[in-house]
Amino acid sequence: MDDWGLIERSRAGDAAAFELLVRRHTDAVWRAARGFLRDDFAAEEVVQDTFLKAYRGLGSFRGDAAVRTWLVSICHRSCVDRSRRRQAEVVSLDHARRLRARDDSADLRMAIEAALPALTDDERRAFVLVDVLGYSREEAAEIAGVPSSTMRSRLARARRRLVEALQEGEEVEDMA
Repeated sequence: MDDWGLIERSRAGDAAAFELLVRRHTDAVWRAARGFLRDDFAAEEVVQDTFLKAYRGLGSFRGDAAVRTWLVSICHRSCVDRSRRRQAEVVSLDHARRLRARDDSADLRMAIEAALPALTDDERRAFVLVDVLGYSREEAAEIAGVPSSTMRSRLARARRRLVEALQEGEEVEDMA
């Protein structure tokens, strides 16, 4: 059954239909939340919050966008709200161990992740939506609630700043 059919059945009270929607889209929503927040625990909380909000908002979903886009939009707004409330960012010991345990082929990914804090929240969201999650600039703009031209400029700035940060990291390594 397609997503729209599951939405209709969920609206009629079919809990199994909504559960199937959750199963179908959890990975995409989690990747978005993890990309925005860079924290597994916070991402899990946002994923749960996203599906709770989606369930409560089933009646208002018009179907103007794909269900996945709608869910990632809810996730995005939840991440923005969480970022505004966030105080200090603490890296868990488990996260640090996972980073250290990755093989050498993941060096670029780790370097990019280390450079992401240099981006503004808007630039990081643009980069994650387009270059990590694979949304088109137009879809990313819809998710973020901004014009396509704004998404294009944020993405260009994010890429430029990441390249600069990665080049600075290489220079530091060369000096060592």
